[in-house]
Amino acid sequence: MVTSESRQKLMKTLGEYGCYFLSVVHLAEELTNKRIDAIQSCLAAMDNKWLDDEITMLNPEAVLHSLTGKRFVVRKEEPAYSPKEGEYEVLLFRNGSFDHFVLGDGKGKVAYDPLGNSNSVASGKLTSKRIFKRI
Repeated sequence: MVTSESRQKLMKTLGEYGCYFLSVVHLAEELTNKRIDAIQSCLAAMDNKWLDDEITMLNPEAVLHSLTGKRFVVRKEEPAYSPKEGEYEVLLFRNGSFDHFVLGDGKGKVAYDPLGNSNSVASGKLTSKRIFKRI
């Protein structure tokens, strides 16, 4: 059972470390045209060991599958990689020692930033891409 205290702690952790997870949730919302409860989805993913206690993605394919019902594979690519038809990108920006994930638009630009306008995107550098492909 989730108490209000544990829910508040989870929301704080999501805000601090959950950018990859939240980017995948937003991608799932786009793919399904449905609003997804990020807290409930996070709890389910943690129960299944697809996320750790710091919301680190341990199995992004399983997370996206659980949210969409569709199967995906994910791989890491260089910043210059251009997604092909049917591929979706999550971008990793680095600003000093800070890393931040955002959903890409397929052209290396930001389509969705869980923080709104993060400093890591504005002042950082695109260092890699996570490419999701439906199988």
